[in-house]
Amino acid sequence: MSSLAGRLRANVAAADPSTAVAMLLNFGSSTGIVIGNKLVMEQYGFRFATTLTLIHFLATYVLLLLCVGLRVFERKRLPLQPVAKLAAGSMGFVVLTNLSLQYNSVGFYQVMKVMTTPTVVVIEALFFAKFLEGPLKLALVPVCAGVVFTAATDFRLNMIGTLFAVAGVLVTSCYQIGAGSLQKSLDCSALQLQLYTAPLSALFILPFVPLFDNWSVGSATSIWEYEFTRANLGAILATGTMAFLVNVSIFWVIGRSSAVSYNTLGHFKTCFILVSDFLLFGRPLDVKSVAGIVLTMTGVFAYTHLKLDKARREKEATSLAGAVTATAVVKNARLDDVVSPTSVAAGGVGSTLRGDTEEVEALLGAADGVEEPFSPVEREQNVLNSANRGLMKSATD
Repeated sequence: MSSLAGRLRANVAAADPSTAVAMLLNFGSSTGIVIGNKLVMEQYGFRFATTLTLIHFLATYVLLLLCVGLRVFERKRLPLQPVAKLAAGSMGFVVLTNLSLQYNSVGFYQVMKVMTTPTVVVIEALFFAKFLEGPLKLALVPVCAGVVFTAATDFRLNMIGTLFAVAGVLVTSCYQIGAGSLQKSLDCSALQLQLYTAPLSALFILPFVPLFDNWSVGSATSIWEYEFTRANLGAILATGTMAFLVNVSIFWVIGRSSAVSYNTLGHFKTCFILVSDFLLFGRPLDVKSVAGIVLTMTGVFAYTHLKLDKARREKEATSLAGAVTATAVVKNARLDDVVSPTSVAAGGVGSTLRGDTEEVEALLGAADGVEEPFSPVEREQNVLNSANRGLMKSATD
């Protein structure tokens, strides 16, 4: 027990406070935006999801301008056409996922978001001949089965909510497939990109607001008849602030955490949101309600474990190939049994060595035997393609 307590104290002492703050901020804003949106719709009766999304985009833009004024980041000029494509895609999936949240239970909304991964896999296999490994395919089976079971037993299942949820998954999947390479080609930070896409998304959403929300003058259920009070207006603006914090915190967390830490944080957020459906929104706590969610999360955990294990194996293979290359360079550079600092540094040794080739290879092997943590480049490979897409979302995550 004492050794366990000692290890715990050591881990706490070694933790980076700024990383902990970033992850706490991301957890609070990501879960808060979902719960806050649902409370605004249910408790305060503001059932205008598209209008709420518009408010989120505008709030994000205003707060990003404030960050530029405070020199948190610098504005960068970006080409309009590719940015407009990203803004249109962002607008599409955020609107649909918010409509899904409005018409569905929080549990069904959240497990349907999980279906984005299997949908991306299917689209890439059908249209891009990009196939997933067998174990990863098997891990997605309980994910899909759990979603189907949750849908079949959901206490608030309805046709329009299901259609919005399915449409949201399809649009989000297509957006994620196309957005990754487009974002990279712009060569800018996520906040610089969001500064452009937020106002454009707000502009693109305007024609759809009266289609999805009731803006009819004289209608008893229209937004013009909604009674704004200090409490509900404060709650609505608070969700806009959380939408901004989601973007900033994801950007902060990616730069400071490993792939394992980020995925663990993501699972914790998902579980917390699912539990909130039981605690705050009246989901019945019975075997049927719990079984589908547990089955879904089992598949999610298995899939993430396999993806991280694959990334680790690829990293080790790359390191091994680098060691072989470095050894070959050292052998070819031998002259009078002298190895220069430059050639040895390729294998991780920074001083001149004299002696047998076996000694050099032994040193290179020892250096390669040290297991390094995820580097920033590897974090981008394992996390950025999925997490950076979340930077474009204002009201989901």
